Amino acid sequence: MRCITIPAIESSAWSTVAVDGHDFQRLAVPTRWLGENDDLAAALLEYTEGRQPGDTVVVSEKVAVLLLDRWVPVASVRARWDARLIARFVRPGPGARGLSHPEKMQYVINAAGRPRIYAAAAAAALTRPFGIRGAFYRVAPTLARDIDGGRRPYEDKLFPPFTTDEATKICADLEVKLDTGVAIIDINDAYGSIRGVSRRALPARLLSGVLVDNPLGQRQTGTPFGIIRPVRRPAPVEGQSGTTKPVPSSAE
Repeated sequence: MRCITIPAIESSAWSTVAVDGHDFQRLAVPTRWLGENDDLAAALLEYTEGRQPGDTVVVSEKVAVLLLDRWVPVASVRARWDARLIARFVRPGPGARGLSHPEKMQYVINAAGRPRIYAAAAAAALTRPFGIRGAFYRVAPTLARDIDGGRRPYEDKLFPPFTTDEATKICADLEVKLDTGVAIIDINDAYGSIRGVSRRALPARLLSGVLVDNPLGQRQTGTPFGIIRPVRRPAPVEGQSGTTKPVPSSAE
């Protein structure tokens, strides 16, 4: 039987942020390296033992795609000439490959259709000489920005994003097993998206504000899970003016 050491959670590991007049504690949860043979619910139960009623457990979309076996083998996608050509002109950000990976470009072409991707490529070609960047992604579907994978250590895998309905259903199933709210998120240092939330989780709009600075960090941090906890502010001392707003529940 394999022995697994769970890192201790120090109180200093929590950070606090104020959103819409309410305070929230955030904990990035470190784990061992999770692989496709792991079970998502079991991993969440293992690493979020400190969760409490009212918490929202957040899950990195890439890890959810991996552990739920929703990934696509790179070998199953054959990059054609046009995908290879367009991919050559992609300028990904630091530490990323983006759609410069021909198979990822081909996957997006297959999903969105050639006319839209050709239009996106044309928009990029026409605006780049004027110093305008990002035109490709403004014309292409969000899949072009959100698909992941194709780089170490997942050079053999593509990670298509969940639809909102898919992510919401997964979160609902996990909420039953964890007995707390669950959200699937795709957050990095450049942008963020809340893919889906369960009934008892914080609302997506509120979570976007709580997670705007990417407290889970990038892949090198090894923190694919997180816990978001509303902080109840103390009641006003008698004789002081002002009122304390209640912390919103997950139903709000």
